[in-house]
Amino acid sequence: MDYKEVLENLGYRLKDHGSYWRTNAVYRAGDNSTALQIYKDTGVWKDYVEDSQFMPFEALLQKTLNTKDPNAVKHYLKDNGVNIGARIKQKNLLKEEKTYPAKVLTKLLPHYDFYLEKGISKETLEDFKCGLAMSGKMYQRVIFPIFRKDGRIHGFSGRKVTSDDRPKWLHMGKSSGWFFPYYNIDKVQKAIEEKQAVHIVESVGDCLSLYNNGIKNVLVSFGLNISPKFIARLSLLPIKKVFVSFNNDHTSSVNRGFEGAIKSIFKLAESIDFDKIYFIPPEENDFGEMNKDQIEKYTSDCYNIQHQESIRQVIKIAKKMDSRGVNKNFSSSVKKLIKKNNFHYGGF
Repeated sequence: MDYKEVLENLGYRLKDHGSYWRTNAVYRAGDNSTALQIYKDTGVWKDYVEDSQFMPFEALLQKTLNTKDPNAVKHYLKDNGVNIGARIKQKNLLKEEKTYPAKVLTKLLPHYDFYLEKGISKETLEDFKCGLAMSGKMYQRVIFPIFRKDGRIHGFSGRKVTSDDRPKWLHMGKSSGWFFPYYNIDKVQKAIEEKQAVHIVESVGDCLSLYNNGIKNVLVSFGLNISPKFIARLSLLPIKKVFVSFNNDHTSSVNRGFEGAIKSIFKLAESIDFDKIYFIPPEENDFGEMNKDQIEKYTSDCYNIQHQESIRQVIKIAKKMDSRGVNKNFSSSVKKLIKKNNFHYGGF
């Protein structure tokens, strides 16, 4: 018997996500189908609702069997013929990520000229707890700390303020595990609860522009690929609308921002209700290039657009991408979305 059979026998409803499964937490009678992530080859798992660390398969069995006796678990595994080898990969997954206390931010200078010149207020910058680094890997960059739920910092994102040929942005830490600025700023959490909606943007710069103009229910994907961890946390929020607003690379032969948004919408649709997801790109290349009136129009569009109209745009772009040939998984996702759309709104 393998991990899959053991889990299903214990009542877990497994959803395939490639190298791992997503499922509900049977041990606490949970009904969120994305709460747990369990790796297929090692059984290593994590509970995103409780924000646990990655733990060995035996720990999941202990919780599910409601026992603290390790021998009981060993006997259960032996009786079911489960091999719990593959310790090398398991050891890497269980490794604790590097974190920092908030006091490390005292090393940053409250030098905000770079963003003040772009129209971002001092109040906004102070809310984000950013500052200028004058040494180390982040030298001459405005640093944005990335907090996690327990108040520890588990990453940094730095924007260079010089005109040299270094990368514009530099990240320290695993951005796939970030949920920024949700744990940085209480106002963001409150705004999401009040609006019951979230705007997802590509970069910290986009986030600053929206936040500075009163749109505080905003989260950053840090690129064009929304991670499974991000989606898992997002699915637990009390939201009715998700606005995917990646950059509008309209001057390029291929609009990478649009295409990244479409792929991300396909991922979101696997864990979040279809009718909650909206595609609303910025009018300009990004939100940093938009003035207050344009951002107000964007906000109005978000809350007034019909879902059918938004998904119509998604399908139109997706069909063009599919005709160019992306991959089999993408083609399958396009067909699934069209099927969902037809079910909700009828064919077109």
